[in-house]
Amino acid sequence: MMRVWLPCVPLVAAVLAISPAVAEERSINLLDDALIEGGSELFQMNCAVGYCHGSEGRSARGPALRDREWAARDLYRITHDGLSGTSMPAWKSVLSTEEIWAVTAYIMTLARNPVEAANALVSIEADAEGPRELTGAAKHGEELFFDLTRERRCGLCHRLGDKGTAVGPNLAVVAGEKTAEDLKRDIRQPGKLRAFGFELTEVSTRDGEVIRGVLADQSPAGVKIYDTSVLPPVLRTVPARALRRVRARNGRSPMPEGWESVYSDAEIGAIVAFLMAM
Repeated sequence: MMRVWLPCVPLVAAVLAISPAVAEERSINLLDDALIEGGSELFQMNCAVGYCHGSEGRSARGPALRDREWAARDLYRITHDGLSGTSMPAWKSVLSTEEIWAVTAYIMTLARNPVEAANALVSIEADAEGPRELTGAAKHGEELFFDLTRERRCGLCHRLGDKGTAVGPNLAVVAGEKTAEDLKRDIRQPGKLRAFGFELTEVSTRDGEVIRGVLADQSPAGVKIYDTSVLPPVLRTVPARALRRVRARNGRSPMPEGWESVYSDAEIGAIVAFLMAM
């Protein structure tokens, strides 16, 4: 389902307030409007970016989710644990139990078999592990990641928790598949390995403009692309009538070079410690 590149996405995740839908006995109502709205926001931020599942569950590089037969608990399990042998990662270390149920509730509104009122209330259990408390180098790395005093910083293109911008992949999921040395290499040499679904894309318009960046969405109506030539990247919309060509530069990453001039070796190590602790 949702993938970082994800190799959805397009990622970091927002902290969602869904307490109105959660009762004291740890039940959740899949038809709760606030829950569904929150799940829609999480889906668009994490799952409909970087050519994962597409806007509103339409097909992209991940399979289409809308207009299909779904069982809510199966959707929850797949999102929570991932699918072995596929590009669908586990989101249990990124999203809370309630947030995964919110995404599930939203996807069920796209399904061919919507949730019936009689089956809308489901019992849930919180994950045994709560969010980790950051200390030492990891805490310092978090401060560097979102340091507003720096013109260039990781949080301009990456979102973790409720901070940053979801232009590039969700690094909490990426870090779960890499070693510390891999992450240091990715920061120092961003062009060496690109995240699938987040390759550099060029959008050419009929009036001769070329926009380079991360493709966020493509539909018959046009495209949306994060223009990475400026910081912070700007989400631009190009209607179909103005499009000339959309081309993915598969060998190139939109992540800029030169992070050694922004962060020292010790600071890069602290940022990596932060990502590994997520």
